[in-house]
Amino acid sequence: MKIEIPEFVKACLWSYDIDTIDFSVLDHRTRVIQNVLNRGTSDAISWLRKIFSEKEIIEVIEKSISTDWNKKSLALWSLIFN
Repeated sequence: MKIEIPEFVKACLWSYDIDTIDFSVLDHRTRVIQNVLNRGTSDAISWLRKIFSEKEIIEVIEKSISTDWNKKSLALWSLIFN
């Protein structure tokens, strides 16, 4: 599935080849969600919430390895989506 990734989101995905991100691949979706929640601006987070369901975001937060997260970001998003 091809989804247009805005420039303000691309900044959160600096270590990835944007052209190879495939939103039908679970690992790609997970990485996008993690990176935007860890590093994203309010615009990037708004985009994320339009693209992904709250359920999918919560699943990524709950199932992710803690080393994939900034500790403060994980604590914040765990509270928000709890």
